[in-house]
Amino acid sequence: MAVLINIHRNKNHMPIKTKTFNLTVKEFRRILNIDHLKRIRFVLILFSALALVNLLLALIAGEFPWAVIFCLLFIAYYVSLPFIVSMKRQPQLNFINRYCEFDESFFTVFYEDGSMVKLKYEHFMKVIKRSEYYFLYTSLAQFHYLPISAFETEKDIHRFDLLLEGKQLLKLW
Repeated sequence: MAVLINIHRNKNHMPIKTKTFNLTVKEFRRILNIDHLKRIRFVLILFSALALVNLLLALIAGEFPWAVIFCLLFIAYYVSLPFIVSMKRQPQLNFINRYCEFDESFFTVFYEDGSMVKLKYEHFMKVIKRSEYYFLYTSLAQFHYLPISAFETEKDIHRFDLLLEGKQLLKLW
């Protein structure tokens, strides 16, 4: 029985290896835009409601709706932020074929050109999981992109989620 327990433990601690994946500039921009809009949706709803209320008040009072103009400019600014970011400033590593391996201690990215990045989980500030991908942040603006489709099995996804939860980088509830 002790042998079976050790085999089971070792199986759970085996490194998880993803399939090779890459990301095009167009896909990267789409992901950044969608993520940005999801993060600011509360601000968009709030300022849209303020603009509507101010427009109604301005129409009732017969005044020019300056507050509406301000709200619309504010909304336009926040929506356009991802378009201002230049894709030329993005590290070229974001667009090279790669695969990842992770175990209890390290998150490692192996690039097609032979380079690799090996990080301890303590180097990550936070992890955001969406339905299609993970963003593993090493700073406020830098992250590693990991598509969920790169995992071999659902079990590997679950093991990775549990690993991140254990490192207090992801909340599963």
